[in-house]
Amino acid sequence: MRYALLFTLVLSYCATAFAQMKMFQRITAPVFKDGVELAYPFTGGLNNPQFNAADLNNDGIQDLVIFDRGGNVVLTFINRGIPGEPSYEYVWQYACFFPKVVNYMVMRDFNKDGAMDIFCAALQDGSQEMQVFQGYYENNVLKFKPVSFYYPGCNFCNPLHIWYPSLSGVGNWSNLSVASSDVPSIDDIDGDGDLDIVTFAAGNTTHLWYLRNESVEMGYGLDSLKFRLVDNCWGRFYEDGFSGCRAVLSCHPDSCAPCSNGFGFQADDREQRHPGATVLTYDHDGNGVKDLIWGNITNDCLGFIYNGGTAEKAWMTSQDTLFPSFNTPVNLPKFPAAFYLDIDNDGKKDLIVSPNNPTVGEDRNCVWFYKNTANTGHQFELQTKNLFVENMIDVGSSTHPAIADVDGNGLLDLVVGNNGFFTPPSNFNNGRLYLFLNIGTPSEPRFMLADVDWLGMSQYTPHDYDFAPAFGDLDGDGDLDLLVGSVGGALYFFRNTAGPNNPMTFQQDFNPMWVSMYVGTSSTPAIVDLDGDGLQDVVMGEFQGNINFFKNIGTPTTPLFNSLPTIQKIGNIDTDLFPGAPGYSAPAFFQAPDGLRLVTGGIKGQLEAYSDITATASPYTLISLTWGNVDEGNRSCPAFADLDGDGILEMVVGNQRGGLSLYKTVMVDCEVPVSAKEPAASLPLSVSPNPARDWVLILIPSEAPARWQSFNALGQLVAQGESFSGSLQLSVGHWQPGIYFIEVVAEGRRGVAKVLVRQ
Repeated sequence: MRYALLFTLVLSYCATAFAQMKMFQRITAPVFKDGVELAYPFTGGLNNPQFNAADLNNDGIQDLVIFDRGGNVVLTFINRGIPGEPSYEYVWQYACFFPKVVNYMVMRDFNKDGAMDIFCAALQDGSQEMQVFQGYYENNVLKFKPVSFYYPGCNFCNPLHIWYPSLSGVGNWSNLSVASSDVPSIDDIDGDGDLDIVTFAAGNTTHLWYLRNESVEMGYGLDSLKFRLVDNCWGRFYEDGFSGCRAVLSCHPDSCAPCSNGFGFQADDREQRHPGATVLTYDHDGNGVKDLIWGNITNDCLGFIYNGGTAEKAWMTSQDTLFPSFNTPVNLPKFPAAFYLDIDNDGKKDLIVSPNNPTVGEDRNCVWFYKNTANTGHQFELQTKNLFVENMIDVGSSTHPAIADVDGNGLLDLVVGNNGFFTPPSNFNNGRLYLFLNIGTPSEPRFMLADVDWLGMSQYTPHDYDFAPAFGDLDGDGDLDLLVGSVGGALYFFRNTAGPNNPMTFQQDFNPMWVSMYVGTSSTPAIVDLDGDGLQDVVMGEFQGNINFFKNIGTPTTPLFNSLPTIQKIGNIDTDLFPGAPGYSAPAFFQAPDGLRLVTGGIKGQLEAYSDITATASPYTLISLTWGNVDEGNRSCPAFADLDGDGILEMVVGNQRGGLSLYKTVMVDCEVPVSAKEPAASLPLSVSPNPARDWVLILIPSEAPARWQSFNALGQLVAQGESFSGSLQLSVGHWQPGIYFIEVVAEGRRGVAKVLVRQ
C-alpha cells in the first residue's frame, strides 16, 4: 500500500509540476550605472549562486543555469557562443520547466542522452536525502521528470530518494544522508563511464564517502543509477574544519587518516565533526584520477588536494592550503564553493567560486571567475570578483522598493532600501536608500542610479538598518512624504516641503511619536486610508509576519498615532512558515476597479493577495497565496505603479538576494520565445577515411572558428580542440579501437560524426 501511495505521488507530481504555468509577465527596462547600461538589471541579484552548464534549447551549445540557494531560485541564461568571452542572454522562461529545488543543484547527464539531469537535495521537509530529476527535450526545451528508484524488500525506502545496499546484510538498505548545507560531487570517479557520488555524509563529515554507481557493471547500462557505498574514507584524508583549509593526509594508501599502527582502517573521530563542506572533483593534472577542491563552512578559503592514487583507490598525497596559491587565493566569506565549467566559450573549463552560506557572507563581490589560461591542463587566473553581479541591480541583501516621482519630472522613480551589504571583516549592518531616477519617457521607463546613500540613512548604521521606504501624503499638503521602516521596528518620518509636482525636498521630523510606533523588528510601512475616514493611516509589516494597523487619530494636516497598534493583525494575515517562525510581512496596497487590494510579500518569497480590505482583524477575502505565480526567493517585497502609462500596473519586487525583479501584472503562459528555443541548423560533416587507423579528416562547411570534442561509446571525453581552417585532421592511432562520436560546433550550428577506429 505504501508503494502504491508513493507511486501515485510521483505520477501526481509529473502531472502537475510540469504542466504549462501561467504567471505574471516578467519584463525589463534599461538601467544605467556610472554611465554603463546593465545587461541583466532585473534578474533579482545573486548571493549564493551555484553554476551549471546545460543545453537549454537543444542547439548543441551549453547554456548557463544559476541556482541561488539564498532563496532557492533558478535563473536561466542562453549562451550566444561568442568564443573567448562570457556571452549570455537572460531568458527567464526556461526556469519555468525546472522542478522546485532546495539547498543545492548539480546538473550532470547521467544517461548520456544530451539532456542534463539534476541531482539535488530532497524536497521533503526535514529530509537530508538526495533525489534525481531526469532531463528530456520537448519542442527543444529542456524539461525534467523525477527519477523513481526500486528498492526490493524495503517498505520504508522513499523511491524518490537515493538509498544504497546496507553493509548490515543482504536485502537491507541505508539512506544517503547529505547535510543540507553541503554541495556534493557527482562525477565519474572510477572512469567507467557512469556517474558516482563523493560527499561528506551528514553527521559524519570528517571523511569523504564514495558511492560507486554500479549500473554498467550490473548490466543495466547508463540509463540506471545503482549506487553502492564502497569507501567511507575516500582519498584517505581527514578534514575536521578546525585547521583552516588544511587536511590531515594519510601516511599510506591503505590507511584512513589519522594513521593507526599497522595501516589499519580507522573509523571517523566523531568528536571532531564539522557542520558542512562543499566538494568538487576534477582531474587537475591530467593523470586520469580525480583531484579535489573543498570548502568548509567555518572558512573563507578553499583547499586543494592532489590524488596520488588510482581511479580505483584514491590516495591524497599533497595539498594546496590556500588554493590557488599560484594566483590569487580564494578569500571569500563565507563557506566558498567551487564550480567547474567553460564559462567563456574557449573550450577549456574554468573555475567559478561563490559563497555557500545563505545567512552570512559576501553578497556583492560574490562570483569569483578564474579563467583557465593553460594550453593543456589547468592554470586558473582570477579575472573578476563580481561576474554577472556587476550587470545586475544588486545592493547586497534584502531589498525594499518604493515608487514615486522624486525629481518632479513627471516620471516615476525607484527608491530601494536594503538590509545592508557585506563589508570586511564582518559588517552587514550598513543599510542605505538607493535612488534610481527615471530618465526615460512616459511610455518607456529608463533608470539611472543617481544616489547610493539617499537622504544619508547610513548615519544610523550600524545600530539600525534594513531600511524599508514608503511614500504617502501624511500631512495633507498635496505632496508625498516618506516613511522608512527598519530593523529597530519603529519609523523615520521625512516631511516633504516642496509642494505638489515639485522635486521632493525633505525635512526629517524627530517627533518621538515615530520612534514609539514599535512593532518588534524589521518594520515595513505602507501609507493608506484603511478605515475610510479621509485620514492616511500607517500599516506595518514586521519580522513575525503579521500586519499592524495604526489608526490616524490626528487631523488632515497633523497626523497623530498611538504607540500601540490599533489592530495588531489585520485580515488575520500571517506570512510565517509556522507559528513563532519569522514571517517578514511586507504589505503594499493598490486600488482595483472594485476596491482596495492588499498584496504582501514574506519569508517564503511568494506573494499573498487579498480583497475586501478594511480596518478589521477578521479574515480578508483571499485571492491567492501564490499571486501571479511569482517567487523571487526569501523576503519578497512588492511595490506597484503604472510605469509605462498603459493603464496596467507594473510590480517591482525586492528579495533577500539584494536585487529587483520587474513584472507586468497580466497573466501569460510561461512559454519560451520561439527565437530562443529554435535549435541551431545542423552542420553536415564529411569524414574520411572511415573506418580509420592513424588519421581521420573531417571537412567542415564553414570557415568560422570551430570547437570540437570527441567522445567514446561510454560518453567519456577523449580529446577536444579548435579549428580555424574549415577542416580537422585528427590523429587517432593512439585511441583504443571502437566507435567514437566527434561533435563540431561552428557559427551556432552543430554536427556529429560517427567514426570507427580499428587497430
